Amino acid sequence: MEPIKNSKFSKKLTKTQTKILKLILLLLPLTAILVSLSLKINSPSRNHHHPLNLHSFINKACSQTLHSSLCHSTLSTNNNFTSFINILEFAINRTADHVKITRTGIQAHFTNQDLNTQEKNALQDCMEMLDQTLYELEQAIDQLGSFSFNPRRSYGNIKTLLSAAMTNENTCINGFSDLEDLDLEYTRKGHREKIENLLTPISHMISNSLALIKHAENRAVKKPKMKMAMTSADEFSSYLSINRRRKKSMVRNLRPDLIVAGDGSGNYTSIGEAIAVAPNMSVGTFMIKIMAGVYRENVLVPREKVNIMLVGEGMNSTVITGSRSFADGFSTFESATLTPPEKHQAVALRVTSNAAFYRCEIISHQDTLYAHSLRQFYHDCTIQGTIDFIFGNAAAVFQNCTILVRKPIPGQRNMITAQGREDPNQNTGISLQNCTIEAAKEFNLTERQNFSTYLGRPWRNYSRTIVVSSYLGDLINPRGWLEWDAYSSLDTVEYIEYMNSGPGADTGRRISWAGYRKNCTEDIVRQFTVEEFLHGADDWLESTVLPLFGGT
Repeated sequence: MEPIKNSKFSKKLTKTQTKILKLILLLLPLTAILVSLSLKINSPSRNHHHPLNLHSFINKACSQTLHSSLCHSTLSTNNNFTSFINILEFAINRTADHVKITRTGIQAHFTNQDLNTQEKNALQDCMEMLDQTLYELEQAIDQLGSFSFNPRRSYGNIKTLLSAAMTNENTCINGFSDLEDLDLEYTRKGHREKIENLLTPISHMISNSLALIKHAENRAVKKPKMKMAMTSADEFSSYLSINRRRKKSMVRNLRPDLIVAGDGSGNYTSIGEAIAVAPNMSVGTFMIKIMAGVYRENVLVPREKVNIMLVGEGMNSTVITGSRSFADGFSTFESATLTPPEKHQAVALRVTSNAAFYRCEIISHQDTLYAHSLRQFYHDCTIQGTIDFIFGNAAAVFQNCTILVRKPIPGQRNMITAQGREDPNQNTGISLQNCTIEAAKEFNLTERQNFSTYLGRPWRNYSRTIVVSSYLGDLINPRGWLEWDAYSSLDTVEYIEYMNSGPGADTGRRISWAGYRKNCTEDIVRQFTVEEFLHGADDWLESTVLPLFGGT
């Protein structure tokens, strides 16, 4: 992510090194548990007249998208819309169709080509990302058929899925961009350009769907009864009562379903083995206890392994470590844990799911934590790194976490965050609340004189990061944030600092970007709390059985 001195490596090239994940509690429900109640969408027969003058609605909504011509051409092929839900469902289905066509086109492009290891890995990432996009689009369509008691939250769920689906396309392109950064001659092969041309229309179609939802939300504020019939108060009250009793029972009776112990005293000696035998699409929490020890493996929790809980014996007792890096032929997306700083991208933990982490320690250098997509909650965790070491495009809240900046290699600068929001209607961003940001022990005062440290830099045009009620140590550069011209426009980013303390919290000499704010209202800050930003504690987060911590 940050060029090495005297080289032409880009940001992605300089990701990191030593990756270690120490955990006491790691929750990975790979798929959101989306609660469906009896609220139905009033969807008149397709033979009825359009009660909302949908042609006018489409024209106005499309005019507010970033890609209005594409919006009009997509929706003009259907004249039988009877509700906004029909419109959105049609748009998402058309996007899914285009994903399938694009997948075939990418495979055809690489057919009969002699690919090296890194190219094969980048191609594999692309195929995985397209499959994930299809899955998330299907989940979004499922949400359209059954709304929860709170339409606002239902829209939030759909926006989360669409935001993740859009992020996938950039992840695919990034893999081939990394190869061009590594070898300038690689550009001649044209793989990145071809991939980008094929994937960009998908991102634009998803962007338009997000904009349509935004338009409908704005309209619903003015017309609260727009095409919806609420479930009864008795039904909802009954649901809440049942859910509370269920959760209390789960907390009281939660016991390990499997035990992993390196010394052979458990059911399995490796974490991967235990995950493999865990049930698919589990309705309840499936708990895997990981006994103290060092586990040298690359752990993957597949998408179908829903509601998996990994519980260790403490940050310094249960340790997962690995040795993949970009320099060793792995893509950033597939890299993981322990390697030296010179090996660039080496992600300690990548999260492409709705997931919660409690008292985990995540250690690397560059690109430590890849908060890739969907919704994520980190409480009382310790995260260590150097360049862009909290990055990605999830809706991620870090609460009461300790963030330690390590010593980089000569010629580098430290950036704590690199948020990748690429569309104004994505409901993503990084929110740091009640955190402590300081230098790691080995990064002493003398060493810090030779390196600059920033709170972050924008990875995409609409990068969004907020730091609130946190302690900022003396290592923070007075400017606070660093430009990243190759990826973003400083007029459209959203960076907020609010009520922070410590020697690094002085905002008197901060950057003057149009998208930066050092003063804002409590209402704005509230939008980035757990309850608001992660769309409600009684939804997916509560299903993790994790202690919930409200506010900031």
